[in-house]
Amino acid sequence: MAVPDHLAALGLREQPFGLTPDPRFLVERGDHREGLARILFGLTQLGGIVLITGEIGAGKTVLAGSVRRALDGEGFQVLAVANPPRTPAALLAALLTAPGGDAPGGGTARLARLLRRRIALAETTGRRTVILIDEAQRLGGAALDELRLMTNPDEDAGAGVVLLGQPELSRLVARRPQVAQRVVVRYHMGEMSQEEVATYVDRRTRVAGAGRPLFTGRAARAIHRETGGAPRLVNLVSANALFVAATRGADRVDEDVVLDVVDDRREAERAAGDAP
Repeated sequence: MAVPDHLAALGLREQPFGLTPDPRFLVERGDHREGLARILFGLTQLGGIVLITGEIGAGKTVLAGSVRRALDGEGFQVLAVANPPRTPAALLAALLTAPGGDAPGGGTARLARLLRRRIALAETTGRRTVILIDEAQRLGGAALDELRLMTNPDEDAGAGVVLLGQPELSRLVARRPQVAQRVVVRYHMGEMSQEEVATYVDRRTRVAGAGRPLFTGRAARAIHRETGGAPRLVNLVSANALFVAATRGADRVDEDVVLDVVDDRREAERAAGDAP
């Protein structure tokens, strides 16, 4: 795919601020240490379901990878699924085909029995099972119910469940009271600090091909001030700022460019609000 002219003009090979999660662009933040500690506490001390939410770009996928590394070889079997299917049967099949599993067939009841058998087998070798679902807001309510059943403390072999997703995941869980009752730890990965925004825009532009800083320090501070550090807004403002800087023939984004982008967004929002 051809690189857009405005990105090529700044020495970039691709868009560094896309809204689709891409592990290459993820930047570890302070929230990761706190989130990891909460997840491990929930899994090792409480059992049940751990619920982690955050906006796009908050680093949930990085956190999921940290969980897998932390548990690997520590007496756990981790069954991880990213971008899960909505239906119970498809989710159970995906969990069963996680590393070490065979492609199963059958309906929900049979797949649930197979998964429980795998969990029980791990228990006999001294390994507890953790089910790790990234982008869990994609799940349907019935699939969440199946995950809840896997944590059933009345069963001989229950699993811990970690759900990571966008904020709507909390609303989805709240609509399933029996699932909500099994949540033992909740943590929201919040907005970025001023320092994190500066690191974030620099890291992502360098991954995209920049050989030098493309945002001045004052520009990064303005992005934080105008967005509150919300990852989605940081991405939107930064992407637009790169475009405006390039069309003006500038070799980097300065504070004036950021403020112009923010003013344009606000004006457009006001115009939309005034429209009949």
